[in-house]
Amino acid sequence: MKWIAFAAAVPLACAGAHARADEAAANFAKLFSDVCLAKSGHLENIDDWAEGQNLPPITNPQALAVFAGRPNMDGTMRSFAGGGVPGSGKAWAVKDPAGRFVLATRLDPESCVVWAQRADPAGVEAAYAKMVESAAAPGTEVDLAEDRKVEIPDGQVHIRIYRVWSGSALNSIALVMAVVSRPGGPFQAMLETQRLVERNDIINPMVPLQPPPSQ
Repeated sequence: MKWIAFAAAVPLACAGAHARADEAAANFAKLFSDVCLAKSGHLENIDDWAEGQNLPPITNPQALAVFAGRPNMDGTMRSFAGGGVPGSGKAWAVKDPAGRFVLATRLDPESCVVWAQRADPAGVEAAYAKMVESAAAPGTEVDLAEDRKVEIPDGQVHIRIYRVWSGSALNSIALVMAVVSRPGGPFQAMLETQRLVERNDIINPMVPLQPPPSQ
C-alpha cells in the first residue's frame, strides 16, 4: 500500500511547491514595488531602507558582480557597477519566508534591481503587467522597448522592457522584467528600474539581451 500513499503524496507536494512559488512571486513583486518603484531616483533612500531592515550586505566580489554588476554591450562582465569602478554596486540578501531574494543598486546606469531564486514566472509577468498599466497616466508616455524570448537548455528566458517617460529625467524610468521558465538556475525572476535621462535612452538591463560573442 506504500505506493498508494506515495501516489497521493506526489500531487500534494506539487501543489505545495506551486503555492510557494505563487507566494514567492507575490512577495517578490511587492518588494520591487515597495522599494525600487517607491524610492525610484533616490538610491540613498534604498540604502537607508536596507540598513533599517538589517539586511545583510553581499560582499563577495563574484556574487556582487552578478547581482549589482554592469554587463557590457557585448554581454560580458568585465567590470563592476558604476562605470567600471569596483565596489560601487551594492546588494543585500532579503529575508522572506516565501523565497530567497536579493536587492541591488548600481550607479551606471542608476538602477534598482530585485532578484528571486525561485518565483512563479506567470505570477511575476502578471504583476509586471499591472505595474506597467499603473504607470500610464496623463502626460506620461509608456512605450514597449524590447520584448524577446531567449532559448536556454530545457527552458526559455522572457525579457520585456518598457520606457516610462514623464517629461524629465527626474521621474522617468525603464521598467525591466526577466523570467526563466524553469527553476534550478541562479535566478528565476528579475525586476529592475533604470533611470532615463532622455526619452530614447539605450537601456542596459542586468540581463544581457544578446549572448557574448563566440571566441
